[in-house]
Amino acid sequence: MAHILIADDDPILVELMSTMLQAAGHKVSKCASGLEALRKLGLEPENGAVELPHLLILDLMMPKSDGYTVGTLIRSHARTRHIPILVVSSLSEPSRLFSATVKVDGFLNKTSIIEALIPTVSNILDKRTTQTKA
Repeated sequence: MAHILIADDDPILVELMSTMLQAAGHKVSKCASGLEALRKLGLEPENGAVELPHLLILDLMMPKSDGYTVGTLIRSHARTRHIPILVVSSLSEPSRLFSATVKVDGFLNKTSIIEALIPTVSNILDKRTTQTKA
């Protein structure tokens, strides 16, 4: 069982992903803005110790700090840079926004969530487990 943090401002999509991930045996935490995601990751000064997720599912377009900014901050902090990031977006080519500046572990178009979420998450988590053991 992995702990997965979903950062997306679409409550219907968040509930759909949460239900799917919980049915697959994962623990899910949710937030609706980039700023809230940073708080849950302990990257805001007022936060103490927090339970870091095994995976962050990150929307690109959110209020109070977009996904690109959140991804950049996560990768710049030693305690969070190891967390895999799966970007979900309705944009046709979100990878152009991230390019080489922010390393992410996968991209998923929101139109393919139902078919691709669980296999994509499993693949990312399996890769991380393999890398950790190596």
